[in-house]
Amino acid sequence: MIRPILTLCLLLSTLVLSGQSLEGYWKMAAENNPSLKASFNKYLAALERVDQQGSLPDPNLSFGVFISPVETRVGAQRLRMSVSQMFPWMGTLEERKTMAVRLAEASFAEFEEARNALFLKVSETWLQLLELEKEIALSKENLKLLRSYEPIVKTKYEANLTSLADLIRVQIRIEEASTQLTLLELRKTPLISDFNTYLNRPVDTPVILTETLPVDSEVSVDSVLVKNPKVIQNQYLQQAAQSQLKLSQLKRKPSLGVGLDYVFVSERTDMAVADNGKNIIMPMVSMSLPIFGKKNKAQIKEAELMQESLQHEAVGIKNTLKNEWTKATYLEQSAEQELQLYASEISNTKALLNVLTSEYSNNSSNFEELLMTQQRLLQLQIAEARSQTRQQRSQLIKQYLSGNFLPLNP
Repeated sequence: MIRPILTLCLLLSTLVLSGQSLEGYWKMAAENNPSLKASFNKYLAALERVDQQGSLPDPNLSFGVFISPVETRVGAQRLRMSVSQMFPWMGTLEERKTMAVRLAEASFAEFEEARNALFLKVSETWLQLLELEKEIALSKENLKLLRSYEPIVKTKYEANLTSLADLIRVQIRIEEASTQLTLLELRKTPLISDFNTYLNRPVDTPVILTETLPVDSEVSVDSVLVKNPKVIQNQYLQQAAQSQLKLSQLKRKPSLGVGLDYVFVSERTDMAVADNGKNIIMPMVSMSLPIFGKKNKAQIKEAELMQESLQHEAVGIKNTLKNEWTKATYLEQSAEQELQLYASEISNTKALLNVLTSEYSNNSSNFEELLMTQQRLLQLQIAEARSQTRQQRSQLIKQYLSGNFLPLNP
């Protein structure tokens, strides 16, 4: 059965959420993205072809005038009108409609794939922005900490408790951290532009981020091989190809036609005859002759080859989906391992930094080691943020592969 035209509205109604959440941004993209609207209109256009294919061909109406009237016993024939209607062989119209339905379903699956791909792009850009915000926050904290070191080093230098080199080192690090923070802020502009482009709104519109990531943890590779829109589209295309094969075989059968001729006859004035001037009514039956067997065989062969092609394509689609699932699983598991490692290293590095800071405040221990430890902590925290992004991205990829971006309940 064809999905109702309001399917898109029903799907979007499940996303009655704030525009500040990722799901809310999905809703905005689904409503506003011009490419997605174009894909949905293609589906609507495919729906309109269903009634076209299930209807009889238009009847033929012809009208003729005898330039030289044909004299008959009851008078001269002046005008002729004909109407006829062809009827395809039994089952042809139903099969045409079935094929149109399957093609419409395939078009809807193509729309679903385009929608999910759009949601994935929105999600990936959203994750990049979230990661960037974390890096900016960490860099600001790092810069604040480095600036807190400067007066301590300056005081110790003025008291001849440390060398000028330590003061220069901390000033260099402050300048580097400040420049890096500026560069991070600049990276936001193209990402925000990309994000807003997907939503078809002004490129400088602010993007509000949240930590909540709507991920369905119940997805599996088995659901991917069943629910992925590419798999579903291929199935409908195979069914359409099967209908095309049946239609090609039905073309070997003749089409039947019925018609009616009506001839206007003028009355004779030169004599009186029975039925003088009586118009002529002539029922007709016609039949097409599918005698060009080579053409029909070629059409059947074409349909069979298309079926075989789609079957091979189905195997390729599933192999690709399995491969993508394996890659996403690897990224998720490796990110999880990295996060465990970084959590331990960050904890130990913070402890070491506290010790070095306390020692430097009390005496003139190695300040360069203190700065290196602080830099190492920043690198670990940034690496942790990036691993979190990779883990979340792999989860979103799995959700995309399963074709399940929309929540089941509002």
